[in-house]
This record gives sequence, C-alpha cells and structure tokens, in this order.
Amino acid sequence: MADEAYSWETDFQWRSRRNFIETWRDEYPEDRLASLAMCWSNMKFFGCRYPEKVESLVNEMESKCPPVPKPEKRPPKRSIIIENFSVYEPSDQVQNLNPISILTESAQKSKKTINFQELQSTNLFTCAVIIQDKLVATGEASNKKDAKRNAAENALDVLKSCQPVVKKRKIDHDAATKVTKTELTMKAYEEASVIPESNLGNQLLRKMGWKGSGGIGKEGQGRAEPVMVTGVDGKQGLGVNQDTALHKGSVHKVILDFINSSDQDMKFSPELSKEDRALVHQLSKRYGLRHQSYGKDAERYLVISKNLYECEK
Repeated sequence: MADEAYSWETDFQWRSRRNFIETWRDEYPEDRLASLAMCWSNMKFFGCRYPEKVESLVNEMESKCPPVPKPEKRPPKRSIIIENFSVYEPSDQVQNLNPISILTESAQKSKKTINFQELQSTNLFTCAVIIQDKLVATGEASNKKDAKRNAAENALDVLKSCQPVVKKRKIDHDAATKVTKTELTMKAYEEASVIPESNLGNQLLRKMGWKGSGGIGKEGQGRAEPVMVTGVDGKQGLGVNQDTALHKGSVHKVILDFINSSDQDMKFSPELSKEDRALVHQLSKRYGLRHQSYGKDAERYLVISKNLYECEK
C-alpha cells in the first residue's frame, strides 16, 4: 500500500511521498518507512503535528531527499465575460499586428457590436473598449491615437484570458494543390456529355464519312473534339474570346472536388486571366471558401482555402 497513491493525494503529493520512500527504501523496514512517509506527507501538505522526536526525524530525512519538480503554476481561468465571442488572431505570417484591427474583426465575426469611446481625463487621453455594451478595458496616452491602441491591447489581454482564441493557420502556397488552366480546360471536355447518334450534327458528319470517333475530314486529319460552348456569364457578349475563357462547369467541378477532399488549400496558376480569377472568386464565395489573389501582372495567382482558423482553447 505504501507504493500506491491514496485517493485524496494530488499527483504532486504522491510523487513527493514516493520520492521520500525511494530515498530511504534500503534503510528502514517497509512498514516503518510507510508510516514515516505518511507522517512527513501529512506534516508537509496538511499541517499535521506529531511528537517532537518524530517530526525531527522526518525533517532530517526530508533534507536528504532529492527535490521533486513542482507542477507549473497556471493562472486561474477567468469566467467568460461576453457570450459567443471569440478572439480571431491573424497567422504568424502577419507582421506588426494591429490590436484595433484584431478586435474589430473579432467583433464582426462574432456578430457583436464594438465601440472605442473617449473618456474625459485631466492630463491624459483615455479610451475605453466597449463590446456588446460591456466595458472590457481602458487605455491612456498623451494623444488619442495611442490611447485607442493601448486600450485595444489591454482589451485583447483581458479577452484572451477568458474568451476562446481562434488563430488563422499559416497558408503554405508552395504545398497547396496546384491547378493549371490546361487542366481546367481538359476537365471541361472530360465532363462534357457525349453527342448521341441521334444528334443532327452527328448524322451530317457521318454522311460525310466521319466514323464516330477521331478527327473529321477525308483523312481524319481535322478536329477530333467538339467545340466547347460557353454560356454567357456576367457582362460577356458577342466577340468574347471563347478559346481562352474557362468553362464555368469545369471550375465548379474542381472546386466541389476540393471541398470534398482532405486538401486545405488550392492554388490556381498565373495562366488564369482576370476574368477567370473573377469566376473562381465568385464560386469560392458561394461555398464559403477563403479566396485571395497574390502577386502582380503576369505573376498574379489565386489561392482558395478552407478551415482557415484553428481554435487554441
């Protein structure tokens, strides 16, 4: 029983008593050592008193025991002060974090009202952060701008100690699934329905010698795939370059496949035109995906992401 923890002992108390026993295991009989260890534990952790001779002995024995690492002290968790409010922090990729922007975005995503209210002060400017009609923190400075920033920093410290913290994960553009314009174009042909033999165009071509597969023409040297028809989208009209415009159905299919996959990010190559990227943005917004373009001119590319935030606590 001496080598087992009692139901009332904490982990640290049990480790300390076991350390006491292990130190003196070869010096005392088992029953005697168990009793001395329990006397020491009761004195150490519960303030019990014993005859002077016993206390003197266990104190001397303790002085020769190796120290036991104490558990890390954690600050007590404060109660939530604003229901259904989370702090949304940017990823580590973002430098020079602006506490005012973090608070504002957190309030927007949590659907709470936020106000930075100036307070009267004699010598310094004072600003208060009020979220959902609750005073969170105040800040002071020699000017209004710094007072507002100090108030925001103080408010973040308070909120992080009691509200859930959600952090944007780092997006690795190089590791993201790559999609080229060529792949999107081929996807359109793969998804296109087969032209049946009852189709008038199919019948006319067959009368001119086409066998139902391969290229058209006497020697089969002509075009082998049907012309892809792209419906009118947005402000497109007569004269639009259909050879370079992406087919909406193919982009839609790629995005749906991405949503149903285990991938977190997808990168569309710089081959896409401005209109192509606009189509990807439009469909990504429809499905609640995070979408953003990076780079300039011919190097501009687009990344879509899901599960952008990770809850820390």
